[in-house]
Amino acid sequence: MPNLKLYMMPFACSRVTLNALEEAELECELQAINILKGDQKTPEYLRIHPSGKVPALSVDGTIITENAAILMFLNAFQPDAGLLPKAEGPLEQARFHSDLIWCSSTFHPAIRQVRAPMRFTDGDISGVFAKGLEYTDDAVARVEERVSDGRWWYGDTWSIVDVYLNWCYTTAASADFSLDKFHSVQDHSARVQARSSFKRAMAREMQAMKDADIAFPGE
Repeated sequence: MPNLKLYMMPFACSRVTLNALEEAELECELQAINILKGDQKTPEYLRIHPSGKVPALSVDGTIITENAAILMFLNAFQPDAGLLPKAEGPLEQARFHSDLIWCSSTFHPAIRQVRAPMRFTDGDISGVFAKGLEYTDDAVARVEERVSDGRWWYGDTWSIVDVYLNWCYTTAASADFSLDKFHSVQDHSARVQARSSFKRAMAREMQAMKDADIAFPGE
């Protein structure tokens, strides 16, 4: 079993990676990176992740960055964990991978426009925020249709894509994006969060936040 270390930040998308590790029952050391204090910009962390982001996963000292890539690695390393459905050949595998990449490269950036529009402009943030809401609404509507009638993203089969989707739309909801009209998404969120692996991941995330003395504004 490799020596795993996850560089993460509570409430960030590293929650998805942590959930995958818990689902796959892989032991992993956690290292909280306090983004609120700028720890991601230190020379020490930039040697780990040159973009100064989380997550980063150390596998016996070799670093993997970018959430989608880490999740693909974990799925390949522990295929029986069911992080993604079993692919019937490379074409189907590419389709599953494209869903993860859609989460990370399309849905996730839209969420950042809603949650932190100031990162996209040095001027008026209103246009960035408005476009973020528009893109997010389109993405959540797509999820709403896909998970209707109690389905997961892949029908009857849970996958780590469901967790990534949950992180995206709940993060948007924490920044003035309303989920009120998306009843299937709300049900989907409840089902994602009811899984034991999600609860274990949340407990570890909260403990890491406490151990690192990370406090969010207003707490």
